[in-house]
Amino acid sequence: MDQFKQPNDIKSLLKRYLLQQTTAEENKRVNHWYDQLPDSAQSGLSEEERAALQKSILQQVHAATAPVKPLRRWLSYAAAVLAVVGVAGYLYRTSDAAPEIVQTGNAVTRRIVLPDSSIVVLNAGSRLSIDAAFGKTARNLSLEGEAFFDVKSDPNRPFRVHYKQLTTTVVGTAFNIRAYPNEQLAKIAVASGGVKVMINEDGEHASLLKQHETLQYSTSTGSVVKGFEDPQVIGQWQKRILSFNGNTLPEIVAEISRQYPDKIRLYSTAADTIRYSIVFRQEKLTNILHVLAGLTGITYKNAARQINIYSKTYGH
Repeated sequence: MDQFKQPNDIKSLLKRYLLQQTTAEENKRVNHWYDQLPDSAQSGLSEEERAALQKSILQQVHAATAPVKPLRRWLSYAAAVLAVVGVAGYLYRTSDAAPEIVQTGNAVTRRIVLPDSSIVVLNAGSRLSIDAAFGKTARNLSLEGEAFFDVKSDPNRPFRVHYKQLTTTVVGTAFNIRAYPNEQLAKIAVASGGVKVMINEDGEHASLLKQHETLQYSTSTGSVVKGFEDPQVIGQWQKRILSFNGNTLPEIVAEISRQYPDKIRLYSTAADTIRYSIVFRQEKLTNILHVLAGLTGITYKNAARQINIYSKTYGH
């Protein structure tokens, strides 16, 4: 038997279900809970019905398979329940609306002005999802990749950026988030103001970051490390400055591949674990490769429509 221990448990689950962010097992729980609802449940419940429905929500949800209900009918139930726990207005109005997606390819950055006049600069190879109800009661975004945010202050409408288990909440500040899906570390760095970072929606491991402070989160181990960084360095990729601090050759080449239009392929081995620190300031790709050859011992050559890089351990 699986019980919801707090009202926020069902609120969180229903919110993620309507945003299509639940797992297969969570979908089973929601569908089974839905089957337990009385047929007369409507979004406009009387006070007695609301109390009864709230009681049923907080009682139990069994983990069992159940057929998926038609979305339109299910939404009326979800909205009724969310009204009881205080978030129906936002979810019911927007669950049918698709978010706006902004993507960038390699060697492309994009400056986005949001409806609230906040500014987002999206780095190469990144994806930003803007919630359909952005600015109504909250300002919700989802990010995969890297972006610099300059947020307009609005205490009544919190600004949130989501990535996997991480949620970064701000009122008015400037900060950078790096969270590429193929990297194990997600990093948040505050240039000015402050942010609140939560892991999981229940607020586990909430951290407050002020100017100069950073937080690195391992998506593989769940570990969190806080540190400091010069605000002048935060978001400097916007000026085509590539800064590497303790990165391996594969990590360096992966970043260079994002920032330049040329197709680049690295031939390396598991032995390429040496870490390097170097800064490239608006350099041509040929100059970068020349410097890397001297620093790391790589060789490289132009092949058919791509640049092949061979690490010293690869033995080319």
